[in-house]
Amino acid sequence: MISKMKVRVSPSRIFGRCPVGYQEDDEFIIKGTNVKVLRGPICYIALSAFTVQVTQIQTKQRQTSHLSCPGCSFDSTQENRVVFVLGCEETWTLSRKFLEYNWGRLDGRSTKTSRHYCDLCWQLTQAGRFKEAEQAIEKALVNLKPKHQDE
Repeated sequence: MISKMKVRVSPSRIFGRCPVGYQEDDEFIIKGTNVKVLRGPICYIALSAFTVQVTQIQTKQRQTSHLSCPGCSFDSTQENRVVFVLGCEETWTLSRKFLEYNWGRLDGRSTKTSRHYCDLCWQLTQAGRFKEAEQAIEKALVNLKPKHQDE
């Protein structure tokens, strides 16, 4: 039986130039096998990468996921790739904030305090305490090192 849980999907980072034209504020919803576009295009190559993560979210094996499309080089020699965040609708803001923290971490901005709050967020998420988890990840975000001025 196909789950009726809604999975929200949005680009979180774009490397190179996406040939389809994804922007970071684009968004769509997957409910069962139906895809509904809220903003932006749909790329069948990107969608081909989502099956496992969507199934895991729909069956409540996870609340959120992020993944990269396979990447395209149809239009140039550079890598053109989009990283997406996927999450169940009920915890969508938590998913977005958690991914924002992870990008900060990958950009070298984590601190001991931010890592503590991220770990706490993960523990609370695993326990199904999503509101508290969102508060913890907000504290993690506040405790990231500032972005460089040239970004």
